Amino acid sequence: MTNHNDNPIRNTELLNGLWAVGIRNKPVISRFPDLFSESLAQALQAYRNRGISQDDFTVFCVENIRRFKPEVAVGHDVNGEYGHGTHMMSSIALMKAVGLAGDESFHNESFTKYGVWDTPKTYIFLWNEQKIVLSINEPLPFFDGKTAFQVSQYGFSYHKSQHWTWFNGWLNGTAQAPITRSTQIRRYQPGNFGLYRTLAGDDSEGAADFFENITLIKDIIEENESEAEADLSENAVYFDELDIYDEVDSPENGQQHFWRQYLKLFVPVIIIIITIALLLSFFLKKNRK
Repeated sequence: MTNHNDNPIRNTELLNGLWAVGIRNKPVISRFPDLFSESLAQALQAYRNRGISQDDFTVFCVENIRRFKPEVAVGHDVNGEYGHGTHMMSSIALMKAVGLAGDESFHNESFTKYGVWDTPKTYIFLWNEQKIVLSINEPLPFFDGKTAFQVSQYGFSYHKSQHWTWFNGWLNGTAQAPITRSTQIRRYQPGNFGLYRTLAGDDSEGAADFFENITLIKDIIEENESEAEADLSENAVYFDELDIYDEVDSPENGQQHFWRQYLKLFVPVIIIIITIALLLSFFLKKNRK
């Protein structure tokens, strides 16, 4: 949501951290600078001083929702976790944007470029309604048995310029009392979200999956591939079924086929013989003279 163009080290840490946790696409980063504030009012004023409004944040979210058309959107705590005003602005922007992105009358520029998109599910961190607790302490084969929480710790290890802050202790604990599971964290516990908006129905009780009731793209691809394979198998044509063999079955067709093949062979031979004969005749006449 914000950039650190005034501090390139932070941008490098961002990219390295994302790569460490498995992201292989460069992120979209806004033009908004990272401005610290301890309340929403302070954040609004700080950005207003830079010529940036809350509506600008909302438009940025709408544009990216329309561009990438996510099945699930996930946002900051409405209270800015520990009270960070920019986090609050980000949360408000997303909550507004998921409704506005499907409205053709809102922000004609991104509508013309990307069309509209109504995001099926939106989750907000620490939202108190329709709560969901993600299973981020289970080993993941993709990360060689590390849990999602451990992978997040590994990603944060690249944000070295932030290791002096209280975030480090919050996420990793201390040498005497290291944190190895997200459930050891009491405040702002990772994995705790709430379903803010849904077009796909409510989550089931005890849900632990953002994508419940969502048809995954990989499932659509697998289904289409299975159907394509079935069609190929059903409509496959083998050589012994081709009409060319049927054409040779009758004597008349067989004779025609025979002469076509031999004409292709004999015509070049006859031309060569005639050419040789003409050459020999020419040399014989010359020698007689």
